[in-house]
Amino acid sequence: GYTAFQFCFVLIQSAAFGGVFTGFGIARDFEYGFARRLLLAAPNRSGIVLGYVLAALVRWAVTATVLTLVAVLAGMNVFGGPIDVFGMFALAFLINIAGLLWASGVAMRFRTMQAGPVMQMPVFLTLFFAPVYVPLGLLDGWIEALARVNPLTYVLEAVRSMLAGDEVHVLLAFGLALALIAGFAFWALRGLRSAEAAG
Repeated sequence: GYTAFQFCFVLIQSAAFGGVFTGFGIARDFEYGFARRLLLAAPNRSGIVLGYVLAALVRWAVTATVLTLVAVLAGMNVFGGPIDVFGMFALAFLINIAGLLWASGVAMRFRTMQAGPVMQMPVFLTLFFAPVYVPLGLLDGWIEALARVNPLTYVLEAVRSMLAGDEVHVLLAFGLALALIAGFAFWALRGLRSAEAAG
């Protein structure tokens, strides 16, 4: 049903923005000097990024649990089996990590909350140009062209298909999510080096 169709978008959106909002926390930590103390105290500074990743995952797990309970109570049908449901949440966790790594790279470069729009806007636009309200096959024109090259389109379609027990684009979606994580991990670690150099 449409409840399940929209739940998948809300799940992915909450995962992506859960990571981004943790990036806001990183920027705030720099503004108040806490992150600089972490940089001084940590023998392996890459662990700082890993710590923020774990914090983002825990925070989002609470959000995902509440969203799922509300959706089930609202009558959402789940046709996928336990492996499908696990895969759906695993894919959303990967998107959460990608969102956090993107935002942390920005936060560590700018080290101010004023960089919030730079963290948020690209993620918002990427989500906005995915097939949110209708399936990809019903889009046409320029919005279809954008949706077809948008990596989150395939993540969203995979999550929807797993909830339906159908498995469409699942391997592609996991591959794209892992590629985003790899690229944004490099981005975040370069941001960490920038923060170290700034003192």
